[in-house]
Amino acid sequence: MNKRIVAFLILGAMLSSLAACGDSASDGDVTTNSSTETAEPVDTDHDSNGFLLDSIPADTNFGGATVNILIREAVANTEFFVEEETGDIVDDALYERNATVEERLGVDLNFIPQPGEWDDKDTFNNLIRASVMANDGAYDLCAVLSNQLSTLTLEGLLTNLNTLDYMDFDKPWWANGLLDELAVDNKLYFASGDASLGLINGMMCVFYNKNLGEDFNLPDMYELVNNGEWTIDKAVELTRDTYSDLNNDGVKGPEDQLGFTTGSFNQLYGFIDSFDIPILERDNEGYPSKFVFSSEKATSAIQLLVSLFWDNNAFATGKVDGSEYRIAFSEGHVLFTTGEFKDTGEYRDVDAFDYGVIPMPKWDAEQENYRTTARATYSSFCIPVTAVDPNMSAAVLECFASESYRTVSPAYFENALKIKYARDDESSQMYDLIKSSITFSFATSFTMAIGDPQNLFKNQIATEDENWASKMASWEPQSQALLDETLETLKELP
Repeated sequence: MNKRIVAFLILGAMLSSLAACGDSASDGDVTTNSSTETAEPVDTDHDSNGFLLDSIPADTNFGGATVNILIREAVANTEFFVEEETGDIVDDALYERNATVEERLGVDLNFIPQPGEWDDKDTFNNLIRASVMANDGAYDLCAVLSNQLSTLTLEGLLTNLNTLDYMDFDKPWWANGLLDELAVDNKLYFASGDASLGLINGMMCVFYNKNLGEDFNLPDMYELVNNGEWTIDKAVELTRDTYSDLNNDGVKGPEDQLGFTTGSFNQLYGFIDSFDIPILERDNEGYPSKFVFSSEKATSAIQLLVSLFWDNNAFATGKVDGSEYRIAFSEGHVLFTTGEFKDTGEYRDVDAFDYGVIPMPKWDAEQENYRTTARATYSSFCIPVTAVDPNMSAAVLECFASESYRTVSPAYFENALKIKYARDDESSQMYDLIKSSITFSFATSFTMAIGDPQNLFKNQIATEDENWASKMASWEPQSQALLDETLETLKELP
């Protein structure tokens, strides 16, 4: 593994080595040359590649106990386990991580894949509910679709992770921005980070066709981004003359030449964070207690995006799926399209044109930073209240996350994404910028419990409805009541 690999969300740096040389002394006709070298200090905090180590005691051993881990079937072999090493860098990293966890802790990891994507979310969640109600200890750990954990939390089915041994949320393998937003009264019931490869590959971005960019005299997009000038207004300016009705049907669609599209209908809610639109406001005690989604900025953003995607021929999105525009990009007749890191695998075989990757656009140049959203399809981890040995579950979760940070994340992010898939060095730098700007919020993590503001924003654009103020007049009071109830429940949970 390359020693220059930068770990996912790594916060520390390697200790520098010290060396000291001795001196020589002379006494009469006898000369004695002596040198004393001070040994390099042993770095016990990092591994040989510079990755931070966890604090799980070396003698931790659970005597061959089986650890039952409920996971989503759709990501079983891309995030959790492979039966053997295949030669693929990510597959082999998954295999190595699991073997290391088992060896270090004296456990046998038993992954239990079940259908658990959106259409099957209730069935998946009911497996956890049924186990808790039966008190059968069927699951020691669960990896759940991230936006589904709020419901399970509020039902009192999950253990407060901050009460358990071994967990250390100050370490870089935990997404600290997410944890800071989720904890209420220092109680935390689910978490994510390097343990979920989906958190990385679901990060939203924009791909652009460099060949079309040359045709339309685009500026250096990487320089534009680095200068803080990549905004939604700049996107409008750069795509102004890009539309062409290629199939001559008089209707804007995925078979035409387009300037800016969404690679998926669901990526529309990425503009909430991209534009730095607040959903909730925290009170003096630090609770996210008030909706501010009816703000002037949110209203202006809705009006602009509806106008762009439905009245501007250069912009296009789908009403239900939108994947047809991702296909259009791969065919070479879309200049910009929103996407996710995982789409690089889909575009890797595109050879008809060259492409680059940049962040989602900012609202304006005054906005300080680019901001990135991860699709809510990543896994978050929880421990049911009926787990046989919660501290064993915690040890496995902490070890699983830390080993992922040292093996799986570098294999995917540094080697596969930035080297295997990236078309140029600048794209590799953009991946770093995008990842470093990942944003989380209580509102998005608890979205299903408080009126689903993310989907509301997305659907408002998809249904061509500019009247955000009218929508907020009815939605916000109802959702405020749900938020109040959610916070009260969280305060009462153990």
